Amino acid sequence: MRKTEIMKILKRLFDLAFTGILLAVAGSILITAVIKIRSGDPRKQANVFGYTPTVTLTGSMLPTIQIDALSIVRCCDISRVREGDIIVYYSPERGMNIIHRAVRVTGEGQDKRIQTKGDNNPVADSIITTKENFVGIAIATFNGAAPVVEKLLKPDRSGFDPVRLFLAGAGLFLAIWALASGVKYVFKWLFKSAPPPDVPGGQK
Repeated sequence: MRKTEIMKILKRLFDLAFTGILLAVAGSILITAVIKIRSGDPRKQANVFGYTPTVTLTGSMLPTIQIDALSIVRCCDISRVREGDIIVYYSPERGMNIIHRAVRVTGEGQDKRIQTKGDNNPVADSIITTKENFVGIAIATFNGAAPVVEKLLKPDRSGFDPVRLFLAGAGLFLAIWALASGVKYVFKWLFKSAPPPDVPGGQK
């Protein structure tokens, strides 16, 4: 087997493994989102590889972020926040995470102080976000996703647990996809057409 063929096989295996890791991360974030929805306590939510979910419960960010939207938040340093970013901070007064837009940023580095405001609110928030209550920056929002996820993973009265079925189905889908991709690649390698023989006299 030639070196180039070995490298192609290794690259394909790496692509499959990388895709599997991405699906596992996405599944982990989904599961922690459900935990967040059920617990109602943002301090109990976990972060997966530096990302954490948050659920929007009000219309303060309409029309950008709708009620029951599920947002993926990157837990990063407050020094990364810029004006215009949609950020999440913890409000001790309301006992919940707030997802609003940063409309004014003062200070530098860890000493940044952020004024936030909901896109649909007439006035800015009374709480100033600092490193003590800063959670992260929203990088993706899925409007209407929270109730769908909760319904999908909520056990019914018979004790049937859709969580296991969902995870098993996802695992089976991944296994079938990986197997089919691998078989397809092997067949292409085994039955690839041979190069045409050289014609005497140098003619083609």
